[in-house]
Amino acid sequence: MERFDVFVIGGGGTGSEVAFSLARTSGLTVALAERDKLGGECNHYGCVPTKVMLRSAKIASLARDGDRFGVRIPEVDVDFQIVQQRARDIIESQSGEGTKPFERVGVQVFMQEARLLGEHRAELADGTQIEADNVVLTTGTEAAIPPIPGLADGPYWTNREAIWGPASPPASLAVIGTGAIGIEFAQIYARFGSRVTALEVLPHLLPQEDEEAAASLIPALERDGIALLPGVEIERADHDGTEWTVIVEGRDPVPADELLVATGRRPMFDPHDLGAAGVELDDDGKPVLTDTLRTTNPDVWVAGDASGDLLFTHVGTYEAELVVKDILGNPERRDYRVVPRVTFCDPEVASVGLTEQQARDDGRDVVTSVVPFDGNERSHIEGKTDGLVKLVADADTGELLGGHIVGEEAGALIHQVVLLMFARTTAPAVARGIHAYPTFSESVKGALLGIDEQVG
Repeated sequence: MERFDVFVIGGGGTGSEVAFSLARTSGLTVALAERDKLGGECNHYGCVPTKVMLRSAKIASLARDGDRFGVRIPEVDVDFQIVQQRARDIIESQSGEGTKPFERVGVQVFMQEARLLGEHRAELADGTQIEADNVVLTTGTEAAIPPIPGLADGPYWTNREAIWGPASPPASLAVIGTGAIGIEFAQIYARFGSRVTALEVLPHLLPQEDEEAAASLIPALERDGIALLPGVEIERADHDGTEWTVIVEGRDPVPADELLVATGRRPMFDPHDLGAAGVELDDDGKPVLTDTLRTTNPDVWVAGDASGDLLFTHVGTYEAELVVKDILGNPERRDYRVVPRVTFCDPEVASVGLTEQQARDDGRDVVTSVVPFDGNERSHIEGKTDGLVKLVADADTGELLGGHIVGEEAGALIHQVVLLMFARTTAPAVARGIHAYPTFSESVKGALLGIDEQVG
């Protein structure tokens, strides 16, 4: 029997931060269990390797486009295995020390599965019993697979197989789901030479994004050769031992060598006896949580992707801070009013706050301002004129309620809007601030001026 003040189950970014912070600052005894790899899904199967792949894909695209910049590159050859090796090297450089950083601050790390069996009790895969005054579940998510007939009978890809599975890009790829994961992989493989078809059951791609902003991405994806099929009904997906055929109502079948399923994620609690632990889930399989991330058992917290809502590493880091504060007796209510999100395709898609439709559905009186990047001189210099800046603001005060940017450097530019929203600064108060020329940020200023002209 092992006893600890705090037992963290799940060694991804959120769990690691909870364990490390508590051990370093509190004097509590802390243990961490991880059944796969420290760093979790983001570091090994998501954020990091996909951004490596996207960088290689962008370089390949720029090389093919060199003629219009006066740079002729006769042939562009993508070595997929070198791309994968570069991803491994970067992951190793960031997490190659394994358990040592935790052990240096006093965290006891168990590299094996842990099962929550009671309100304060867990069991390790080797049979070791754990008792803890406080338990933190940071168990992450897994791919949610839709009940499409035939799909489960074939070797479909999730994000994991799409990164590490192939030795070379397939001749053709079908992608079901056009959220951030689906769009990023669709562009990666299109630029690596695959013929890509992206299917979406909802009316427009990137369904979580502002519809006008998402639509401005379409020309860039189509130039990459991606066939976009939004608003479709998938009747079945069949694998004949060699290739897939996706049957779509009212359309020709979609053949593909490989099929990627990117239709969302679900919290992972399968090994745990949540009932015995007093942890309740809602009808969607998400944990019922207080404002400080406590479950229905006040001595058990859930944080990070396992909470089931905002599946972003930066939100997981924020939630880790909240859990640490609550355990140490300094509770702070979670606040998700200003959370940026970025899809790292080319051009990038970045947003924060409410879409125009969400604001109107909330009954708010709003004004919007849209500035296409085609009017920005820097965009012509860079040869990157796709996209726009769109701001949504309160019609009476000019307070920003949402920001949406599609374009080069959008992931960085959105943080101008993030800071203004966090400080509840109105657009008229800052719209006339000087922005350097020639920069993409001038389009953000243009959108702020557009709000200013409509308010007061």
